[in-house]
Amino acid sequence: MLIGKDVSIKDTDVKGRVVDETKNTLVIDTDKGLKRIIKDKNRFVVYANEKEIKIRGEEINLRPWEYAI
Repeated sequence: MLIGKDVSIKDTDVKGRVVDETKNTLVIDTDKGLKRIIKDKNRFVVYANEKEIKIRGEEINLRPWEYAI
């Protein structure tokens, strides 16, 4: 599950903390407010345990409990 993790979206200026997650989207709390981002067509960088984890949206286009990070 990505809720509570800091993320950024490759090739955009969107970055922030994930506050909600569905099968197809992430809701990210950014400096400009909440943004709902479609997982399928994006690439994400997740910041966890002082590491950067690069993830293609197709890999996590599942319900949060159906995958493990």
